[in-house]
Amino acid sequence: MYDEQTVDHAGQTCGASSSAAADAATLHELKKAVRREKIALRRAMPPETRSAADAAINGFLLDIVRTEKPSGLVAYVSDGTEPDLAPVMRYALQAGISLCLPRFEQSGAYSIVTVRSLDFPVSHWDIPEPSADAPAAPPELLAEALWLVPGVAFDPACRRLGRGKGVYDRLLARGTGKTIGIFYELQRCAELPCEPTDQPVGRVVTESGVFGCTNNVRS
Repeated sequence: MYDEQTVDHAGQTCGASSSAAADAATLHELKKAVRREKIALRRAMPPETRSAADAAINGFLLDIVRTEKPSGLVAYVSDGTEPDLAPVMRYALQAGISLCLPRFEQSGAYSIVTVRSLDFPVSHWDIPEPSADAPAAPPELLAEALWLVPGVAFDPACRRLGRGKGVYDRLLARGTGKTIGIFYELQRCAELPCEPTDQPVGRVVTESGVFGCTNNVRS
């Protein structure tokens, strides 16, 4: 059984306080600086460290999925530097849980589709992605599913910093089930610069454990 903790300790301070009087340009630059730092750290992880962290993260997630028994699981395919969720995705398929993944569309937006295997073609981003004939996930499934959300950085309030394109901010703003941010510990910040359109997650899982969030109403 996983032991959920509350993130209330200080991590590395990333950028200025979200409550600071900073204009949009300043926030944009702060976010860019955090992204550069955290992406570089994640890329520099030794393979053995990454492998051990991925195993721990999947262990915590498997405990959550087995305990909470969601009808659907919205996950992602790692780009090679993000935590690899293949074990928990395989479990979902074996357990009869509807597995959903993002797919890039010609319109430039992302949709969430259902898949029946982890055998995908490589997309134009050089990342395996569901094929064009994978059906769109029903809205009622997405509203009840457990969402596993990647990101570049996180803080104790479960604020999440993505790559800057707003993909998950838009997806999460539509309304979802429970959300879990998936990160390595080196992506932790004491406080992230954020904007009203930035969507937090309800919990965070790293190789160190499952963390509840402070000052955050999203479940």
